[in-house]
Amino acid sequence: MKRKKIITQKTVPYLFCAPFIISFFVFLVYPMLNMVYTSFYKLQGINSYRFVGTDNYKRLLADTHIGTAIMNSIGFTIGIIVVNVTMALLLAVVLNNKITPLRKIFRSAIYIPALTSIIVAGIFFRLFFGSNANTPLNTLVSFFGGEPRQWLYDTKITGIITLVVTSTWRWLGTNVLYFLSALQTIPQDLYDAAYVDGANAKQRFRYVTLPGVKPILIFVVTILTYGGLRMFGESYVLWPNSSTPGDIGLTIVLYIYRTAFGQFDMGYASAMSVVLFAALMVLNAIYIKFFGIGKKEKI
Repeated sequence: MKRKKIITQKTVPYLFCAPFIISFFVFLVYPMLNMVYTSFYKLQGINSYRFVGTDNYKRLLADTHIGTAIMNSIGFTIGIIVVNVTMALLLAVVLNNKITPLRKIFRSAIYIPALTSIIVAGIFFRLFFGSNANTPLNTLVSFFGGEPRQWLYDTKITGIITLVVTSTWRWLGTNVLYFLSALQTIPQDLYDAAYVDGANAKQRFRYVTLPGVKPILIFVVTILTYGGLRMFGESYVLWPNSSTPGDIGLTIVLYIYRTAFGQFDMGYASAMSVVLFAALMVLNAIYIKFFGIGKKEKI
């Protein structure tokens, strides 16, 4: 009897996709469903849960720490969007200009911080923004006649500035490369035509460059928004203590982490995670509606 072939031309694609599909369900779908399930329970011991219904979600309304964490995350997100988009786009325009000296070297060098470990970068900036009068930033401030400050523990504004500087240093190069790739797709004929029509450099940037990089601009703003709201590594390294005065540097994900693994309150941490996920999905829908992502362009 002839054996029936299991591997055929129709089954081969499924076999190739099987590792991804299995990993997707095991490492993404199952944890998300388990997170929703756990949000309705309270951990009482190892593998011991007590059903509490929506009590974990009700706690969110009275928790002052989560409100502070949300405001810190929003302030940080706005800061990195403004700083990163502005600086990355301007640097990309400069590095895309053929008259810029050593532009190929700068293109490579500007990406190096993205390869640096967040732990190493966080420790460096924790020392740079240190409270001592002899730290690099306070030494620079004193040189110009200013007073040394405790940058990491002074105010929420200085805390957000510290996070923005750290994240910008690490991810600016990546965003510059995104904009560089977009700039190189803009035909030179458009710039030549604008120049012939009498457009100056500012007008060429406004009417040629910005429309040409719009898809990448939307993409960069989107990933910066998600990155800002789920930021964890920078705040965890800069403020290694479990608490800071006035919750300076406390972000949403850092608060979830401390609640889950510091207080072992997995149910409440899961409830916060579900709300954060839902908020990101709503934000994603707003982005799609506002920017018209996925719609066919009118000819």
